[in-house]
Amino acid sequence: MNSLLDKQHISPRKSCGSEKRHPQRTAPGPAKAPFSFDRNTRIIDDIAQKPFRPHRQRYGFREARLSFPNLRKLAASFTGSDDLRAEEPQGNRQKPERRFPAIVIPAIPAAALFLLALGMFLVRYSQAGAMEWMDREVVKTGKDEGSEYNMALYAGVNSAEKPRSGEDAIPLDLSEAFAWQSYKVKKGDSVSKIAVEFAVSMDAIIASNGITNARSLREGEVLRIPNMDGIPYTVKSGDSLSGISKSMGVPLDAILDANDLQDDRINTGMSLFIPGARMNREDLKMALGELFIYPLRGARLSSPFGWRNDPFSGVRTYHAAIDLSSPQGTPVKAAMDGKISMTGVNATYGNYIIISHSGGFQTMYAHLHTVSVKKGDSVGQNTQIGTVGSTGYSTGPHLHFAVFRNGRAVNPLDFLNARS
Repeated sequence: MNSLLDKQHISPRKSCGSEKRHPQRTAPGPAKAPFSFDRNTRIIDDIAQKPFRPHRQRYGFREARLSFPNLRKLAASFTGSDDLRAEEPQGNRQKPERRFPAIVIPAIPAAALFLLALGMFLVRYSQAGAMEWMDREVVKTGKDEGSEYNMALYAGVNSAEKPRSGEDAIPLDLSEAFAWQSYKVKKGDSVSKIAVEFAVSMDAIIASNGITNARSLREGEVLRIPNMDGIPYTVKSGDSLSGISKSMGVPLDAILDANDLQDDRINTGMSLFIPGARMNREDLKMALGELFIYPLRGARLSSPFGWRNDPFSGVRTYHAAIDLSSPQGTPVKAAMDGKISMTGVNATYGNYIIISHSGGFQTMYAHLHTVSVKKGDSVGQNTQIGTVGSTGYSTGPHLHFAVFRNGRAVNPLDFLNARS
């Protein structure tokens, strides 16, 4: 023991009065041999050979002893170290049984210090992140110099943060607040082309501008373009916002946000924008001119809709249909789903068929050679209903095809799908 103290340059401890309490310990006895296990003996000897460092103590760091008195007591209870229990009253000191190798002693306070430092770092980092989030400013909607950094939380609500130096800016306008834009129609424009340019559906453009015929856009016409998909809706008597939400399949909160409404109270005649809603399928087809298919395939347009010279008398008359020239016996198809409302024979139109469709539409097929349906039959689009003929007031085999909307004749070419 004296040789170990000499190597460490530490003087032996002074007597603490233990001679009076334990007379049997007063006489120095022979030095005990080191711990019997070879591995632990080598570790303890290596520690003994290291030079003395004033800030170290025998079994640990002084900082650890001062900062963790309870941990020090726990370590001492496992190892039986008297030095680690120096603060206890002298009368209570007992030497417990050694349970762990001596090398564990300095490892416990060192690990505790590391965990403490790591915990303080994480707390500080999380606090800094929270303060940074709270400092974010709310950006008003619209086109401004910082709009490319707007991050949408929901329709009508924006939060924004400009990128720090060294970060890549997102080259997109991520604003989701509803707004109208204006566009002047140019030569060669179409609804589909404008929809692609503004990244919205054709429904949104057609419904927002009341377009009944997408094929007849006028150059110079100014259109209202919404900045998101959806359609306008005018509140009718008896409507409720929850009912509109359910019928349109759009969340109530989305409608409130898009229209900047504080509650669900609405009035008759109020104009709303329903984000994400779509037009009725038939209305969209009608506006796009795709509501009806051609009743004849490969036919030639021999007479258009409107004013013309009568083929027999030469008198200028109004032709409220189109004539499609085709050989006799060519199958005639129903232009749209519907119900046969009338069939008959007429001196002017010969054999004819009238079909009633949804949306107040009716179609007429005249000068037929044969009729293969009867009144009351339901027919699907593209179902054969007869064949081409030249009955009635006719100069040759052709089909007289007319379209009526709410009882008034309209130009069939405005509603026929050009791809059919």
